Amino acid sequence: MDNLTMEQQQVVEEKSNVANVDFRMVTFTLAGRDYAIDIMKVKEISKDNKFTYVPNAAPFVVGVYNLRGDIISVIDLRVFFNQMNSHDRSTARDLENMIILRLEDHTIAVIVDTIDKVVGIPSETIQPPHPLFGDINVKYISGIVESENKLYVILDVERIFNSEETDSLEPASMPVVADIPVAAEVVGNESEDELNIKFISESLATFNKMHVTSVNMDWVRERYSSWSKGRRGAGKEVQFQDENDAYKFMEPFHSPYTGNLWDNDYIEAVKKLLPQDMGSTFYILNGGCGNGLESYSLASIVKKTHPGTLLKILAYDNDLMAISTAPSLNIDKDFAPEFYRDQLVESVSGSWQFNEGIRNSVIFEYHDMVNNANLPALDFVVIRDLLSLLKPEAQMHVISLVMENLKPGGVLMVGKHEKIDVNMGFEEQVVDGINVYIKK
Repeated sequence: MDNLTMEQQQVVEEKSNVANVDFRMVTFTLAGRDYAIDIMKVKEISKDNKFTYVPNAAPFVVGVYNLRGDIISVIDLRVFFNQMNSHDRSTARDLENMIILRLEDHTIAVIVDTIDKVVGIPSETIQPPHPLFGDINVKYISGIVESENKLYVILDVERIFNSEETDSLEPASMPVVADIPVAAEVVGNESEDELNIKFISESLATFNKMHVTSVNMDWVRERYSSWSKGRRGAGKEVQFQDENDAYKFMEPFHSPYTGNLWDNDYIEAVKKLLPQDMGSTFYILNGGCGNGLESYSLASIVKKTHPGTLLKILAYDNDLMAISTAPSLNIDKDFAPEFYRDQLVESVSGSWQFNEGIRNSVIFEYHDMVNNANLPALDFVVIRDLLSLLKPEAQMHVISLVMENLKPGGVLMVGKHEKIDVNMGFEEQVVDGINVYIKK
């Protein structure tokens, strides 16, 4: 990487770190400290305060809970580890944050202060446990790891809640579910779906780099509805069990023809978005251009419909490999839609590329759009699905950047499942299924 800039080296290193993520953990807090549990031991998260009180139980036993027909023990980890005093479990109280654990022999729920998110890390970054970390016996800690400027104590829940191990704990051993009398049926958790959505949203950020905000929340809720029905119908867990689940959840999100030349139906829809009078020069910003096929699709449409207009497409992406190969991208002419074939020329190597006029109209640049750029007054902006791949503050920054540089009457084209707040100065339109926003 000696020939790469510092920024380019950072991108390569970040991609390498993502590729090495092989351990996921659910993070939470107890008494102001950060802890984590291996996600493979987590069945789901929940929130409730309706537990069946068990008389004469150990102080850390909140009671039992009806988890969709399964009666499970509920343990308050704060009391279990002597980090707070127990109180009258028979009285109503605020909703408790629960992590439902799927252990080797049984399922239990543990109450924590707050549930944070799912964090993915390379397992080699986990350090051995040390007595200096946490207020918990070191033998119940599987490791220590630092991530995003936080130091997490990873609990070994199998050892903590193993019947042989818990005999020596203070407080005394955890009661077995079968030994706990059920006084009454526990009311189910009304907010389970909302918590599942939050849990899934954190997983999407970790594994798909998709950040759930108002831009895409409507789609996430709709997708969750069909996802949860399908998973439960198949007897599977609603929450992601591995990285493949996260990718399956995301499959329907991407806009049509992502990574491909736009086909005839999409071309006809985009034509309707272009002004009849473009003037002498027409500027398009294509953020997240990827391999360049989206930019070439735009260039071909404008060149055919407005041949006398000087077209300039600013094509940005932070994928160094994609942006470096896009200017000389080869096209399989036999599989290219008919619309493009008269704009392809054969190179000396026998491959097909877009003609010089198309290629000269597109300026490919390594840029992440989060950092400010010197932009001309823009007529048309295409950032399909890009916003969802940015952190919330970056999403707002890019929208503000577009708003600042887009001409009045200019068009902003976002992803099929993305929405922009019209109060930011836009008028929303849907043209043949394409979401666009017109600057007022």
